[in-house]
Amino acid sequence: MKKLVALIGLCLTGVVTHAQYYYLPFTNNGINPGNLNNDGEYPVAGGLDASWATIQAPSSTPVWSANQNIPFSFSFNGNQVFQYKVSTSGILTFDISSAIAAPSYTKATLPNAAIPDNSVCIWGIGGLGTNDNIVTKTFGTAPNQQLWIMFSSYGFGTVASGTPGYTYWSIVLEETANNIYIVDQRTGGYATTKLVSAGIQLNSSTATVIATSPNLQALAGTSPTASDNTYYQFTFGTQNSFDLYVKDITTSPYLVLGSNQITGVIRNLGTSTITSLTLNYTINGGSPVADVITGISIAPLASYTFNHSTPWISGTSGSYQVDCYASDLNGGNADQNPANDVFGKTLNILTEIHQRIPLFEIFTSSTCPPCTPGNANFHSLIDPLVPTDHVYIKYQQDFPGTGDPYTTIESLGKRTALYGINSIPRMENDGGWDGNANSFTAQLYQDARSIPAQYKMTGTYIADTMARTFSAKVLYSPLFDAIDTRLNVAIIENTTSLNVKSNGETAFFQVMKKMLPDENGTLLANIPAGTWDSVTVTYTFNGNYRLPQDGQAANIIDNATENSVEEFGDLAMVGWMQASLPGKQVYQAHNFIPDASTGVYEMNTTINSILIYPNPADLFASVEISLNEKEKFKVQLMDMNGRTIELRQWDGKAGSTTLTFNTAELAAGMYHVAVTDSKGNSFVKRITVSHAR
Repeated sequence: MKKLVALIGLCLTGVVTHAQYYYLPFTNNGINPGNLNNDGEYPVAGGLDASWATIQAPSSTPVWSANQNIPFSFSFNGNQVFQYKVSTSGILTFDISSAIAAPSYTKATLPNAAIPDNSVCIWGIGGLGTNDNIVTKTFGTAPNQQLWIMFSSYGFGTVASGTPGYTYWSIVLEETANNIYIVDQRTGGYATTKLVSAGIQLNSSTATVIATSPNLQALAGTSPTASDNTYYQFTFGTQNSFDLYVKDITTSPYLVLGSNQITGVIRNLGTSTITSLTLNYTINGGSPVADVITGISIAPLASYTFNHSTPWISGTSGSYQVDCYASDLNGGNADQNPANDVFGKTLNILTEIHQRIPLFEIFTSSTCPPCTPGNANFHSLIDPLVPTDHVYIKYQQDFPGTGDPYTTIESLGKRTALYGINSIPRMENDGGWDGNANSFTAQLYQDARSIPAQYKMTGTYIADTMARTFSAKVLYSPLFDAIDTRLNVAIIENTTSLNVKSNGETAFFQVMKKMLPDENGTLLANIPAGTWDSVTVTYTFNGNYRLPQDGQAANIIDNATENSVEEFGDLAMVGWMQASLPGKQVYQAHNFIPDASTGVYEMNTTINSILIYPNPADLFASVEISLNEKEKFKVQLMDMNGRTIELRQWDGKAGSTTLTFNTAELAAGMYHVAVTDSKGNSFVKRITVSHAR
């Protein structure tokens, strides 16, 4: 407690000493200032949204960028400014004509003669590494825009990012309010060296400095989202006496019909201790519901947890906007900063709380080296869990290099466009969390499971693997008055191995083979909450198996005439309900269940069954083919790259025919046996060769 009081004292001391600017700390805030920027924190061409513009590349010695225009009216220290430049050592200056060389990569105390006048400083970071770039993007709409200048994938001091770690920081300029923010976004790999000297320097003798600088420690963790971000707000002028803002509404976003409490957190950003206030909330912009609160003491920079005395009685399901704000401070004083008064949140009223099955979508490729640890991390967490508690699907991509042989038109279609996939590995959790599969954690899994479903959903499927026809019937019931929801259905192959390329992976799991009817899904009828409807989708695979050379457009499988299914008996079907474009939220997912009343057919009227034994094989492997009638067929023993090792052709009679292959000289590993009948139908089975004796 003494340390907290001392920190607050330092902050307020800074306000008194340097009246030009004062700052407010928002540590571990969980959202970015204004909640306008929700882009992932990634390197350029390594996951960063392509709408960011690079204004300065890395440099072994500190350099200034070219002069940059501010895209809206902005005042610094009471004077309008139009341009800025920024250094690879973490300094942004509005003094664009200054002849001062870019400050060194070694931080020092502010104010400092090495810093130009009229500068914003995150001194102590360094852009020496290969991926270190300064990028910019404008968020929001006039008159409330923000210009973000982000130091992406930087290092600290003179040590380049990479092996020791990385850090992400931003300087943000805000339209109309003319606030400046220093945002601590993401740091990983550093233990004790993650320190900066941060603040605003007006000249070599005057600066407003964040407490503990030049040893201000980076507080953000490794999440590429704003969930662990800290920021510092710099405002020109004198700090207000009365300035309360609602930091958060903690009421669950998913509620059931009836009486629900409105709860949250208020923070005091003024200089006066707050002893009384009126707490207000509105629903969908309606009349305020007031609660007079007395007998409290909210010190400057302190927070207060509230529970509004009047619950909200919801009469119908659906989505509602609740807005909270405080008024009548200390017996009738108005809040002097109305710009930050109101906090809003969407509340979803459901007919019941129902367990949701989360959806994990992974964009990957057998030519992607970073995908290997990403997939390994994902499976280390997901494989020990109950498989029916989640749905996951892999979309093979056409990059890097020539891409994965199992790339499809649909894997490159609207799923990648929906999430802005321009780098892999990438992972999307329920259309929300966007990150590298290597950053997936048990907590993220639990977070996904903790969100209630907004649909009930069940699905069964019939798989006639001889006819190669897959048909799913999906039953669904919304738990709110839903509109514009799409059902997405996919046929996945549980394990593939012939698409091995260059990244070291030898097996690939739950690979998307076909979306039904396509990647657009099915737009559902808008039905009332609590009622049921159904959708049936069917697809028949055409032609024979072909292993494409790579994932480039010229080689992608043409679904009209061919397929890339290694083993039809290894296919399954999954589905999910998702908000229609441009929405992303996944309401419910499901692993469809094979229909027990009809069974899963392994063969057609000619070939009854194919049995391979022993499996694993050592010296030999026998392929026993059971025929219902006379048939000509060929049997191929193939390696994992689809190359034929041995080919047998046979005229078989009704009954069982057995062919034996010599496997004694084959290297240990996985192989495939393909049986093709006279009609050109191919059936592929896996076999493992093991020489453990």
